[in-house]
Amino acid sequence: MNLNRRDGARRLYSLGSVLALALVFCTAVISVVATRANPWDKGSAGHPASHAVAAAESSDKTALEVVWYLQRFYIEKVDTAKLLSTYMKRHSIPDMLEILKDPYTRYMNPAEFATMQENMKGEFEGIGITVGIRDNKLTVVAPLEGTPGYRAGIKPGDHIVTIDGRPTKDMALDYAVSLMRGKKGTTVTLGIERNNCKELLDFKIVRDVIKAPPPVEAKMLDGKIGYLILGAFMGEDTADAMRRSLEELSARGMQGLILDLRYNGGGLLDLAIKIAGLFVPEGKPIVYTVSRDGSKHAAYAGPGKRFTMPMVVLVNEYTASASEILSGALQDLEIAELVGVKTFGKGVVQQIFPLSDGSAVTITISKYLTPNGRSIHGKGIEPDVVVELPHTEASAEKAADKDPEAGDKVTQVKDVQLEKAKAVLLKRIEANKAKEVTRSRQAA
Repeated sequence: MNLNRRDGARRLYSLGSVLALALVFCTAVISVVATRANPWDKGSAGHPASHAVAAAESSDKTALEVVWYLQRFYIEKVDTAKLLSTYMKRHSIPDMLEILKDPYTRYMNPAEFATMQENMKGEFEGIGITVGIRDNKLTVVAPLEGTPGYRAGIKPGDHIVTIDGRPTKDMALDYAVSLMRGKKGTTVTLGIERNNCKELLDFKIVRDVIKAPPPVEAKMLDGKIGYLILGAFMGEDTADAMRRSLEELSARGMQGLILDLRYNGGGLLDLAIKIAGLFVPEGKPIVYTVSRDGSKHAAYAGPGKRFTMPMVVLVNEYTASASEILSGALQDLEIAELVGVKTFGKGVVQQIFPLSDGSAVTITISKYLTPNGRSIHGKGIEPDVVVELPHTEASAEKAADKDPEAGDKVTQVKDVQLEKAKAVLLKRIEANKAKEVTRSRQAA
């Protein structure tokens, strides 16, 4: 319903007055908006534009709540005048948030927020993929092996354009995740944009109970190199499994370690800190969390057994979040060399703030820094030794896209990143032996 001229002027005047007050004290503004008397309301609900006016004023109040939360919690100082003037022009909270240029700070209307809350209840049922935002697109970081998403052929780097027909552009990440979750046996359809495909691909995936994959895969390479694959920072037993695997490999004569974090989309920060503590000396910082006022809170390595052998970490463009925190700490503290390509670049923390009308806003509230103070977000971590995958492997992946039965071709291609990691590690092993010889001579 269109507003008549008087009601439109009234709303514009009201919001304009609020704009001036908001620059001084937005908390007071929200209180005023929530309780103010309507000078044009004479008790009649029959005015033809009354419902439209009420809806508009409710939207105004919600917008001011969002601005208040941004002022108080957003990782950077916000331009309140610009936020509110953008809202006044477009009367859209998502459009207002666009000026932040932060794909992780997003608005959910009441229906979307209710859906998210409902879908996040109960046990973990869904399709088993980790996602993030890259180039302002909802991007698959990695499917968990053995899950419905993995079996359906979802690949790292896929852009999810639609979920059950709903466009994901400007969609809150938590809401997108909630749409992909659901009861076992139900179906979700993803519209996928893939780099080597001209047309949009539709994947109909049947949800299932998602079980965390084996936390760690361990093996010996060439008789003296321990090789650990850590697929995700999930599961209560992951840190203990890492310790047990390291002890078993040490007992088998491990002289050096390759930790493979390729396609590790992250997970729980606490797990990343615990696993880093297996290598980082006690009392050394592992990661800093920085809030909007610039205050830094460090997570330090605690007491316990350390594994101090020469080490290399494998990373790629889908090494994200918690795995970037681990690899960044090991690199900064010169515990390991990184081999591969630049990581994903997800190093911020979000919090969901429910609003009075049943909607919610997800706001970036802090960021991570490595021990040397490097910001991860939007930049990623550059490896010490850059090794791109060869064109032959990309060709094999393209063939697998066209012919699912060709998927094994990818594994038949030589893993040049792993081979380079082995070569780098062998040099570190030899250098370590030389240091030990020197120390023993000096002691003698």
